[in-house]
Amino acid sequence: MEKRSTYLDFAENDYKFFMYNFDHEVFGTSMAALGQNICERYLKHIISEYAQPCSVEEEMNKKAVLHAHSLKKIMRYMKDEMQIQIPSSVSNAMKIIDGFYFTTRYPGNDSFIAGEEEIADAANAVKLTREFTLDIIKRLEE
Repeated sequence: MEKRSTYLDFAENDYKFFMYNFDHEVFGTSMAALGQNICERYLKHIISEYAQPCSVEEEMNKKAVLHAHSLKKIMRYMKDEMQIQIPSSVSNAMKIIDGFYFTTRYPGNDSFIAGEEEIADAANAVKLTREFTLDIIKRLEE
């Protein structure tokens, strides 16, 4: 069994699975939830590896955002705490799918069965978030 230990490792693994299914038009409502989760993992990798808290309170904030399932909250942390600007094309794509993690997994007032349009929105967000993340990692490693 291959050991994977970073958010990036998990994101890349699920990215391959997601894109294979998307490219072969294998659609299911869980794809929408997975798309959001992949975006979360890409962003959380940046936070996990590069955020440098300077106090106990900042460390607690970092831990809290690493447990969050809100892309808006994660993006806000990156902007406010890490001074990382996310391009509007990337943030807008993620805002469209923010909430899919819960609303496409369980029945409830806001739940729905994702169709091809929502899954395409998720695929777009995943692709843009991946490109953004890999670019940020490259810049931060230089």
